[in-house]
Amino acid sequence: MIKGLTVSCDVSWPLVTYHQWPPGSACPPSYCWYGVAGGISTTTTTRTCGNCKENGNYVLCRHSAGGDVYEVEVLMETELLLQCKPSTTNLNLTFMEGCSFPSVEQIKVYGCPLPNASFGELFFQMGVYPENVTTFGFYDRNERDRPLEGWHLDGLEGLLTLEFVNNDFLGLPVDLFTPTPSLRRIKVVSDSFSSLPESIFFNLPDLETSNFERNRLETLPPGLFTNLTALTNVTLSHNYLSSVDPDFFSDKVNLESLDLSHNQIASLERNIFENLGALRNLSMQGNLLESLPSGVFSKLLSLEALDLSFNVLRQLPEKAFDRLIDVKNIDLSNNSLDELPSEAFSKCESLARLSLRHNDLEKLQAEMFPRQTSLTFLDLGHNNISFTVNSAKILQEGPVSYEGNFPLNSQIKLQELLMNDNKIDFIPSAINNIFVDLKKVDLSGNEITDFSYHSLVFYQDSVILNLKNNNISYVDFHEICDLLNEKEVKLYLEGNNLFCDCRMYLFTRIVQGQPIMKMKIMDIEVEDIEKVTCRNHDGIQQLLSQVDSTQLYCVIPDVQCIRNCSCLWRAHDYMVIIDCSFLGLQELPDLSILSKPHAKISVTLDMKNNSLYTLKGLKDPQFANLVNLTIPYNKISFINESDIPTTLKVLDVRGNELTNIPEPVLEVLNATDMILSFSGNPWDCDCDFINFLNFLHTPSRKVTDFDEITCARGNVYLHDLTEYSLCPYFMQPMVIVTLVAIGAFLLFFAVFGTVSFYKYKQGIKVWLYAHRMCLWAITEDEMDADKKFDAFISYSHKDEEFVNTVLVPGLENGDPKYRICLHYRDWVPGEYIQNQILQSVEASRRTIVVLSSNFIESAWGQLESKAAHSQALQDGTSRIIVIVYGEIPPESELDDKLQLYISTKTYVKWGDAKFWEKLCYFMPHPPKKLNN
Repeated sequence: MIKGLTVSCDVSWPLVTYHQWPPGSACPPSYCWYGVAGGISTTTTTRTCGNCKENGNYVLCRHSAGGDVYEVEVLMETELLLQCKPSTTNLNLTFMEGCSFPSVEQIKVYGCPLPNASFGELFFQMGVYPENVTTFGFYDRNERDRPLEGWHLDGLEGLLTLEFVNNDFLGLPVDLFTPTPSLRRIKVVSDSFSSLPESIFFNLPDLETSNFERNRLETLPPGLFTNLTALTNVTLSHNYLSSVDPDFFSDKVNLESLDLSHNQIASLERNIFENLGALRNLSMQGNLLESLPSGVFSKLLSLEALDLSFNVLRQLPEKAFDRLIDVKNIDLSNNSLDELPSEAFSKCESLARLSLRHNDLEKLQAEMFPRQTSLTFLDLGHNNISFTVNSAKILQEGPVSYEGNFPLNSQIKLQELLMNDNKIDFIPSAINNIFVDLKKVDLSGNEITDFSYHSLVFYQDSVILNLKNNNISYVDFHEICDLLNEKEVKLYLEGNNLFCDCRMYLFTRIVQGQPIMKMKIMDIEVEDIEKVTCRNHDGIQQLLSQVDSTQLYCVIPDVQCIRNCSCLWRAHDYMVIIDCSFLGLQELPDLSILSKPHAKISVTLDMKNNSLYTLKGLKDPQFANLVNLTIPYNKISFINESDIPTTLKVLDVRGNELTNIPEPVLEVLNATDMILSFSGNPWDCDCDFINFLNFLHTPSRKVTDFDEITCARGNVYLHDLTEYSLCPYFMQPMVIVTLVAIGAFLLFFAVFGTVSFYKYKQGIKVWLYAHRMCLWAITEDEMDADKKFDAFISYSHKDEEFVNTVLVPGLENGDPKYRICLHYRDWVPGEYIQNQILQSVEASRRTIVVLSSNFIESAWGQLESKAAHSQALQDGTSRIIVIVYGEIPPESELDDKLQLYISTKTYVKWGDAKFWEKLCYFMPHPPKKLNN
């Protein structure tokens, strides 16, 4: 069951503009589609009518006959779409005979020619019941010669909505709508007719909406809408109307929306809207209105939106909007208004949005605006408004604060305030103190010069403040306590005349994301930071995001500075920089003008190229804040320890007449972390200079020019001198003392070494043997020369994995290589075990006992260890090497002999970091092995 039909013959293939085709149904380049929309049953996959095929919930019908190419698509049983290829010249849909779409209610035709028969007959050919069609649209016809006839809508008596768009009709027949008495909505847009028959709507009593925009209408017959009591919406925009007869709306008491925008209307009759008491929206935008008759809107008591923008209005009548108590939106932008009536909008109690943009207004008065504070949006951009106080008023009443008389103070509900491109020279405090709902402020393109942190403190959590293209020279953030919150301000500053000095220090750090204090301040985001520049003292423009904030300074006025000197203030480190160079001064200047007891400042004093003889007085209170003293190229010949303030961090005495630095002064300097400069003085490089030389050689000492310091005689660099070269006679007794000290040290070392050797003899021998050093001290006796094996290993069979995979390979394959006796390899099968144990012990230079809990439980292991001990007693030498494998067993489980080895610690523990070194040491090492 299908209810809608659309037919289209495409010239520019605009199908996608009007309809979203289903997946897989894109229009092929060789033909167009007709489509019917509707919920087709998915149980049937093919229709037998015409060339139609059913696919899911839509039906496709394709046909091509010569140059006439069509395709019909039926969707969701309610909508039929017909589209023609540009070559189509005739609408002949007989190929769809036998089809039936009785539920189609909507039909849209794209890019097709006008049919030779009525649209009702055309729909019937497609299987649609014309009387069921309620919505019909005919768009973008592909031929422009055939006129629209009165019979074209025959058979569509149930039609409710009709759209003719972009068909270039030259006229509409007077009887066009006679077959469609139920029409409620008509849209005839983008055609070429200049007039309408006066009686064209006479038989449409239910007509609600009439849209004839973008045609070429020049006049409207007075009785065009007579008796259309249901008419609520009329759109006649973008035509060529120059006037409207007052009788045109004489009985339109139910009209709610009237759009006459973008015509050529130059004037209005006073009573033109007299009978439109129900009108809610009126647009006169883009006409040629120069003035309004008094009371023209007085009967529009229900009006909610009034658009008078883009006219040439120069003035408004008094009380023009007094009766518009329900109006919410008034747009007077882009006119030529230079003044408003004193109470222009005062009685518009519901006014929420007011635009006065692009006019010639110069001043505002508080009485102009609604008394009920309903205004939330106000656009005053592109006018000549200034907030300066009248000079005559100042003479009469004395100083006047314009802030207190700000004309918008009563509009406390404002959320958006646009005042860009005016002549405003300050930021009204009302935006911060009165407008509690304010979220956006545009003051760009004005003449504002001062901007401080106060202007960033808003009630709302997130606010946009646009200050682009003003004359702001700096942003004053000297006190920022009010910014200690978690609010957000998005700021625009491009196009200002910012000057990079100390006053920009805090703001620069904030926008660069650098910390300024421990507590969190509000989030200030300069949205156009990559376009904001500022000018330094040399006139060079630099991006604010790249400015080095640590170098921002201000010039201190002469009246606040030392006489004849220049003073700078650097904000980063609270530094006052005083330049008194090249003045011929013979004494230090008086800094009392800068000394304040609780001032958090530091002072840098530059005194180069003067005639100072002394530093006396530097500890006076006036120098309490002095941290950097640059005093090169003067006549100073002596420095006293009492002249050096403990607060000093930098001392530069280059190019003076100093010959030495006294020891007391060096002691003072050693107690500080001062940065020093000494070059260019006539230093006496003699015996008295040694202390100063040692001072300069101290690695931690910060002497910036050590490599440039030279002696007065010979021009010798100090970094090349030693104490001996300075004072050879002084060094002779020092040599004697040094030799005596060295001899005493060697004697002490010899005694200490001998005692240590006997105490740690075994460990020392292990280390010497491991490193093949002094091997003559650890050779074996000749009694072992005839023994067959280097070692016999005694172990429990439960530990044979450790013995066979670790111990034996390490001894037999190591360096040196040892011959090992193993019972499973070297014993003769069948002989008595006791005899073979004794023979193995006697034939081996060592017996290695792998002592573990398993060994203690082994009877043969006990016998082997006793045999080895007996052999050791017989030979009078150490024969047993105990390897502790695992934890050392309790003494109660060991026999007396093993307890002796454990208690004297003559054993090697598996897992020791030096296990192999110690084991090799305990193993035999005759001379032939030691010499390898």
